[in-house]
Amino acid sequence: MRFNIVKAKTALLVAGKNQCEIAESLELSRRWVGAAFNGRNISEKTARHIAAALGVPLDELMESEV
Repeated sequence: MRFNIVKAKTALLVAGKNQCEIAESLELSRRWVGAAFNGRNISEKTARHIAAALGVPLDELMESEV
């Protein structure tokens, strides 16, 4: 799974959090969370946890497949 970079970073700003805070709250490495916010592949489980930490539905963060 891949996040849409713009949507994910917008959700991060709206939530008033930074990647480090998300990583700490989910007990994930900053590198792993950074990869998610830069459009790299992540597991569905990780994607769901990050979306929940941002308070948005997962489908709002996903890259649309064409």
